[in-house]
Amino acid sequence: MTLVQQLLHLHNMDQEWDEKYGQYQMVRQGIADQSALNAHRARKQAADDVLSSTRGKLRNMELEMATLQTREKELQKELYGGGVLAARELDNLRKDHEHTQKRLVAIEDEILLAMAEVDDLEEADREAVNALDAYESTYAREHEALIAKYKVLRTRLEQLKSDRQCVRAGLPSRDLVLYDELRAAKGGKALAPVVDGTCQRCRVSVPARKVAVATRGDAIARCEGCGRILYQS
Repeated sequence: MTLVQQLLHLHNMDQEWDEKYGQYQMVRQGIADQSALNAHRARKQAADDVLSSTRGKLRNMELEMATLQTREKELQKELYGGGVLAARELDNLRKDHEHTQKRLVAIEDEILLAMAEVDDLEEADREAVNALDAYESTYAREHEALIAKYKVLRTRLEQLKSDRQCVRAGLPSRDLVLYDELRAAKGGKALAPVVDGTCQRCRVSVPARKVAVATRGDAIARCEGCGRILYQS
């Protein structure tokens, strides 16, 4: 393998490394990111909390209504049982009875509204449960796929790392330094193919002597336009 062929081999591995490493980072982030799952769980918990709170209010109203109903019976007994004769006391009992009846009417309406609200919230809670179950199932499949992809990418990156080190160890240090500088300066593309005497990166014509060097591959010829290392495509 000529010098330029070795550099091209390294260049291809480096480009694959860049691509695979970018994918690897995205997959790692995808595995760690549970924001969508947590959002679904939070919506389910919020639905539970609202339903529980409304049920609690309904129970309290039902307890109040039961207390009022008991009180109304007691007041009726006192009013019409003949045990109370004093006018002032009777008047107070009547007022208390009227107030209790008004509150009973009001709380019955409130209970009906609360019951309707509970029905709606129970439906919303069921929908939240179904949505969470469906998403958790999807999430589990996608998470499993990400884990599998992560393992494949990690294995390939480890192999690339080893192969790159071997190739770099066999290259002259001066040529390797130039390659690294060009790779850093040219967006990862340190080499450029020559086709019909033209650099395919910058479209500048390449002198015949440089085409000949690039074709032999035993030394480095650089494009006069973009400065990249040339190789015959």
